Amino acid sequence: MLNTKPIEEATTLLPPSSAASHHTMVLNLTPIQTCAAVALVCSIWNLFGDICFIDFYLAHMNFDAFGAIDNVSRPGNLFDFDKDWPLLVAQAGGWMYPVWAMATIYPLYLGLETSGGATSDRRHSVLPCALLAYGLCVVGGNLHSGFAFTTILPQVFHKHTPQSDEHELNLHSTINFAQSKIMDRYVFGYTPGPLTVMIASGWIIYIVITKETKFPKWFALCTPLVTVAWVNLIGFMLMPWPWGMYFVGSFGTWIIFVMNAAASWVLWNVKAGITLQVQNHSV
Repeated sequence: MLNTKPIEEATTLLPPSSAASHHTMVLNLTPIQTCAAVALVCSIWNLFGDICFIDFYLAHMNFDAFGAIDNVSRPGNLFDFDKDWPLLVAQAGGWMYPVWAMATIYPLYLGLETSGGATSDRRHSVLPCALLAYGLCVVGGNLHSGFAFTTILPQVFHKHTPQSDEHELNLHSTINFAQSKIMDRYVFGYTPGPLTVMIASGWIIYIVITKETKFPKWFALCTPLVTVAWVNLIGFMLMPWPWGMYFVGSFGTWIIFVMNAAASWVLWNVKAGITLQVQNHSV
């Protein structure tokens, strides 16, 4: 029989904290910190999608018109579009926009509460947050995921082997006409998204500047309207082609990421949550 006594004695010599340390590790995140972590994951996924779609555009399309199919295709600078997975992962990024919207407006609503905490001021904070969430969901479904459908005809055209130059010219004309119709519907579908995001951004800037909120005044510089301005400035003026195009084209990621980061920085140690109050007006 094996002698297990030394093993038992060695076990009893271990401090209780060491023996059970792997059971006591608990990640205690506040709601703000949880939203920050979720928003970071969503931002990374969205940035992947932005860069992937831009890489496809530069490989298969030109700037004669939005989404116009080029006569020739080029290899992607970053992705191999002979494989389907990059575009599928990019398209699937639209699925997380409702989650990203909630992780964005939760800290935003808390930060926009005024020092007085009046019910009317809370209602004023709800409206721009709701508008922002709506805009993000439209952007995610119609703009971000929707762009995947505009990649189908360019791939079909560039993988087709023409029988003659005349046949290729006719085919290119026909497919580009079909692509232009797709792009018209695509632009129409996503139009409310960016528009409402920018309206909400202006509204948030107004509240932060004119009222006493939990956010400092400099938070107005981290809102989408301001971020999209300096992203375009840096991308077009300071960065070489085509990398500036990747930076500017992914502005949809930067405008939300910067605002999420700033809100999380200001409210990082805040443990309070949103309290729903039901008022009874009966006498």
